[in-house]
Amino acid sequence: MNRSISGLAACMLCAASAVGAADLSGTVQDAGGKPLAGVFVTARSAARGWAVSVVSDAQGHYRLPDLAADSYSLTGARLGHESARVDALKLGASGAQQDLKLGVATDANARMPGYAWLAALPNSEFKARFITGCTICHDAGAERVRLPKDHAGWVAAIEMMRNRKLDVYSVIPDFDNNELADWLVKNHFGEKPAAVALPDPAKDATAHAVIREYDVGDANSWAHDMAVEPATGAVWVGDYPYDKLIRVDPDTAAQKVYMIPVKGGGAHTLHFDREGGLWITLQLADKVVRFDPKTENFKVYAGFQAGSLIHSFAYDGHGLIQTDKQGRLWMSEFGKNAVASLDPASGEVREYALPGAVGHTYGIALDSHGRAWYTKYNENIFGMFDPATGKATEKVLPRPSSAPHRMAIDGHDRLWIPLSGYGVLARYDITADRLEEIPLPEPDTFPYAARYDADSDSVWVMGNGASSLYRYWPAAGHFDSYRLPSPISYGRMIAVDYERGEVWTSLANYPTKHTGRTTATLVRVGGLAPAPGK
Repeated sequence: MNRSISGLAACMLCAASAVGAADLSGTVQDAGGKPLAGVFVTARSAARGWAVSVVSDAQGHYRLPDLAADSYSLTGARLGHESARVDALKLGASGAQQDLKLGVATDANARMPGYAWLAALPNSEFKARFITGCTICHDAGAERVRLPKDHAGWVAAIEMMRNRKLDVYSVIPDFDNNELADWLVKNHFGEKPAAVALPDPAKDATAHAVIREYDVGDANSWAHDMAVEPATGAVWVGDYPYDKLIRVDPDTAAQKVYMIPVKGGGAHTLHFDREGGLWITLQLADKVVRFDPKTENFKVYAGFQAGSLIHSFAYDGHGLIQTDKQGRLWMSEFGKNAVASLDPASGEVREYALPGAVGHTYGIALDSHGRAWYTKYNENIFGMFDPATGKATEKVLPRPSSAPHRMAIDGHDRLWIPLSGYGVLARYDITADRLEEIPLPEPDTFPYAARYDADSDSVWVMGNGASSLYRYWPAAGHFDSYRLPSPISYGRMIAVDYERGEVWTSLANYPTKHTGRTTATLVRVGGLAPAPGK
């Protein structure tokens, strides 16, 4: 059945013209008139629902390229400075120039990243448990999250989340509400950030990047995951609470909305398959769907146990659905301590219980032998299920409360596992049975997802808490850092546009309102740095 919405609601901004060739440039200065480097300069079009950002260089110069003739608001923002803003800036086909001057910040803590607030807490297993339980949904830099409270205030906040009766909140750390509240009060959480080294986007890979942000939905939307369509470069995203699938044209920001034919499904994970179909887990409905962009039809697959909370698909080094030799898809079940297979031809679903009475199965990947590897987020475990034997083996991570998140596998049968509890990227060599931890550029970043890029043999990591995308080059042992312009940029899965050489993510702090945004947001990063030594 065709579920496309017709009329204006079906195609938001459908009259938007293509990107033009006009540039907006200028110089940024501090209050004393000196050039200011590392300033995020952002031009936003409210009518189109998108924004373009670059970083000023050592001379304070910036250039926003390839803008359409339009009216923009222009802002300049940098840690430690008061933001500057120019409204109703008219940009014609020949471009324009606009200088900015930033004053001294009246509240130096207002834009501090989440890791600076977490770094103020004493390092311990207790801290890791706190990060594991709370940053699975919330960025510690969001004011609503870190706002200081007394004992009763913290207990009320914790109880509010526990009482929502959503299974996701069962990962709240296994300590008593009063114990956690006492610890937060004792350590003055939210009163003052730590004096940590702060990112300077003028001195890392961000310096040459062009970052575009796209508004999606409204303040109640939750754009959990997104995917780039290989055939067209279009970007697809699910709006979790509204049962919507949204197609975004990256050049015009035009959006087309399709209603998913399952009410209350909770569109979660999205990946294309090699035939061009888009697979989506409907987490709250215990179903998955396949959408055909050509026919605009959905096919629903049921048969999963109630409360399975289907989480992730196994996918390959190009972000495409990975199948085993029998043509089956593999998924993790967050709610039932299980992994599952689906034969798309017959619709047969098989579910495989994993060791332990309880387990929040999160990431999943297939190795070269067809074995399903998985992480258990709250249980501090990663493991392997062998379909040939029907048996699973598990390994406990060396440090407690490591919080293994959404992992990836590379072409060398190495797992790349973000460990949120300690802000590191773990690499596990399956053949050698060897695990090592690679610290991320900033500590306490509660990374969410890792995404292996087979074309470049690099690993992308979503560095939440630092509002950053990290790219790790295993051969060189080197990280590139891409800072995102919004101070609370809590990203989820990472997608690569191989045609344009760009990377995407969706900003999905929960709830969206905690970020101060009025919509969900997609982020596109271009101008990527080459591999080290090239």
